[in-house]
Amino acid sequence: MKNIRRILAVLLLATLLFTLVGCGKYSEEAGVYECYQIKLNGQNYMSAYEYYRITLNADGTCVVESKAVGQASAYKAEATFSIEDGKISVYTKSEGTTITEVYDYVDGEIIMNTTIAGVTMYAKFARATSEK
Repeated sequence: MKNIRRILAVLLLATLLFTLVGCGKYSEEAGVYECYQIKLNGQNYMSAYEYYRITLNADGTCVVESKAVGQASAYKAEATFSIEDGKISVYTKSEGTTITEVYDYVDGEIIMNTTIAGVTMYAKFARATSEK
């Protein structure tokens, strides 16, 4: 009888853990978003990248990864994010300072449209896989 109770307790705990892992504030938005369009100052720049992706996790953490064609090393940064009113805010830390980047989040896509030092970058990311 004790063994049956233990087995039931373990099964109940496992079910609870699987339920909690699938839950998160951003479980609906979570997944890997692959870049399918990049423009610099209006010119197509997609061929300059082997890959450029953003992975959103249900818990509000994310990873940004990219690799330029011909480069030996890739870029990878861990961050946190929030989504509100059609905007996604990505928060990274650098030397104790939090940097916030705000992009559009429309119809399940991330859209960057920013100008830095006179260079306008426009990029679109579509969800390739979901985290469920």
